[in-house]
Amino acid sequence: MEPNNMQPGTEPVQTPNQGQDDVRIIGEMPRRPAKRGLYTLIAVLVMLTVAAIFVRDQVFKIRDVEIRSVQNISQKEVMRLSGITANTSYFGLNEEKIRAGIESNRYLRFESMEKVWPNGVILNIQERQPCINVLNAGIQYVVASDGMVLEAYALLRLDNGCIKTTGLNIRDIRVGSQIICYNSESLDAMLDIAAELDAQGCINEIAEMNLSDLNGIFLVTTDSYIANIGNTQQLRPKIGTVRAVVSELRSRGLKGGTIEAIVPGEASYRPVSN
Repeated sequence: MEPNNMQPGTEPVQTPNQGQDDVRIIGEMPRRPAKRGLYTLIAVLVMLTVAAIFVRDQVFKIRDVEIRSVQNISQKEVMRLSGITANTSYFGLNEEKIRAGIESNRYLRFESMEKVWPNGVILNIQERQPCINVLNAGIQYVVASDGMVLEAYALLRLDNGCIKTTGLNIRDIRVGSQIICYNSESLDAMLDIAAELDAQGCINEIAEMNLSDLNGIFLVTTDSYIANIGNTQQLRPKIGTVRAVVSELRSRGLKGGTIEAIVPGEASYRPVSN
């Protein structure tokens, strides 16, 4: 028996290989449970995302479309142009795409879009009307009141109720585009006058507009009264004055002649010379 050289009160010291099964190394804990939790969280987030997309695309589909201010073009055609279908989502409405689609028809002008929660939309559209006849290089162009060219005819059809307009000095004119003039002031004058005639409800009473001199613009009525309104300043009172004078002349049985109405509220009349 080997002698025990340990001093009283001391404990035996284990060598590195002794008691290995009793040692717990903290830094090497298993990581599998943490990964499982992460995968579960990701799966839940994916399911929530899919559910949100489903709700967005199914519950919030566009079901009600109101189209305002269109009479001569069917609502079915306007819907086709807009690109809105039964599968369109409320959140997927793209105003610029809708505008481009609708205005691909030159007779339509997109004004605005109003979204109605949760699955409705209102489309405000203006329908362009033939208003002005412009002759250029032997071709008759029919133009709307905003300058959009609607039609072109090789054979003249001046009996279409539109105003024959001269003196524009046109640079470019083609169907489906705005008129371009060398002098933009003459185009602006035409559009301003057409808009004011329309606002006063007398556009159908004017047969001709002469813009050769922008300080001496002439309007000719359908029954041959010629009115000089000067420039385009104060159009409303000038045109109102012309209307009042023409009404009075008609009541007196006076036909034709020239009306000077370059000052609002004042006018003179010169009858046709015999």
